[in-house]
Amino acid sequence: LLLDELGPRFKDWTGCEPLPVDADQLPAVIPGYKTPFRLLPYGVKACLSNKETTVMRRIARRTAPHFALGRNRELQGLARAIVKLWETSAIAKIAIKRGVPFASNDRMAEVLKKLTGGTLLSRNKEYIVFYRGNDFLPPVVTKTLTERQKLTVIQQDEEEKARQSAASSITISNSKSSQMPLLAGTLAETRAATANWGHQPCKQEVEKMMRESTLGRFSSLIRNHENKLALAKARFRKAERDLVKIQGGFNAADLPTDLETLTNEERILFRKMGLSMKPYLLLGRRDVYAGTIENMHLHWKYRELVKILVKGKNLAQVKHIAISLEAESGGVLVSVDKDTKGHIIIIYRGKNYFRPQVIRPKSLLTRRQALARSMELQRLEALKHHISDLQEMIDLLKSELDDKKNEKVIDGDKTMYSTLDNNDVSSDDDMEDLNTLSP
Repeated sequence: LLLDELGPRFKDWTGCEPLPVDADQLPAVIPGYKTPFRLLPYGVKACLSNKETTVMRRIARRTAPHFALGRNRELQGLARAIVKLWETSAIAKIAIKRGVPFASNDRMAEVLKKLTGGTLLSRNKEYIVFYRGNDFLPPVVTKTLTERQKLTVIQQDEEEKARQSAASSITISNSKSSQMPLLAGTLAETRAATANWGHQPCKQEVEKMMRESTLGRFSSLIRNHENKLALAKARFRKAERDLVKIQGGFNAADLPTDLETLTNEERILFRKMGLSMKPYLLLGRRDVYAGTIENMHLHWKYRELVKILVKGKNLAQVKHIAISLEAESGGVLVSVDKDTKGHIIIIYRGKNYFRPQVIRPKSLLTRRQALARSMELQRLEALKHHISDLQEMIDLLKSELDDKKNEKVIDGDKTMYSTLDNNDVSSDDDMEDLNTLSP
């Protein structure tokens, strides 16, 4: 019955019943046709979710088509019928007539989407499916909202007229009052202003207020940096505790008492062989841990020397790493050399070398623990520099504050007031962090 109200049926339909409406017999152009008014309810999403789209497509696959279409343009009659169908059905399914020349489902879907404002669910060679959308409004609701909008516009016009009439009356009263004699600049006005606003500060009082403001600013900056210093020290202590906790299972090995010795000729030969070797071990930020010793033994399985490349370390740190590798692996340190890529450590496995049953020492840190140790050491180093910078800045600020109090002239190159002009006062978050980090 609903399809009979929308238009004539397509008699040549070969599919299942009911027969769809022949969209080609609907009016091509409707005078005054407009896209339906849409309004999205509060709290409703504008588009369908993936799950809802899948459900709608499954429903449309089992639904018989409502319309049969063969032309590409002038579809205002079909758009009006689809809008009417959406009052009772959430989807509108359109079948594309077979054998119609120049039929383009892409153009059909584009024109219908522009005329109806619906959501395209699916499109193929046989069917086009449209969803009415979450912002679709029935004609009754649309009519009510339109009337309400017209009433609102009329009420706004009336308020604007009342506002303009009130403004004109105020202008007339101001013109009448302006004809009265003015008292600006008279002695009576001066006495009234003095009585209302009190005594005006003199030049000495203004200078005193500015000096007190400057001293207060210096004091607030000092308090701010002292709070930052306390927070940095608390973080430093926490990092030290974490480092001790990580290194709890680390037991460094001592150098063996019966360590093999190499002659100068052997040391020169092994050094030359090691520097010319292509395979090498790269020692990263984890330094010496169980995996490093395991890789050294795997190298010694096929060759007598192992070449270790260390980057980003100074000579003292590299020497400490070389001694640790010699003690943990049981080899003999040949040389420590400086290269363009970094420092190179060459270790000889020994004349009486035999591969141990456990090549990964249990006394050393694991890969994860070594990374955590490296991060804590890096944090300690950064906090140490930060604390020293803060302490130096606080001392300089205190000396400047004393000079300001004593009315001394400070050299502009050494002052920190201009540098710290834009610093913020310590926040409550820093104080909360200080309370949480303090032991």
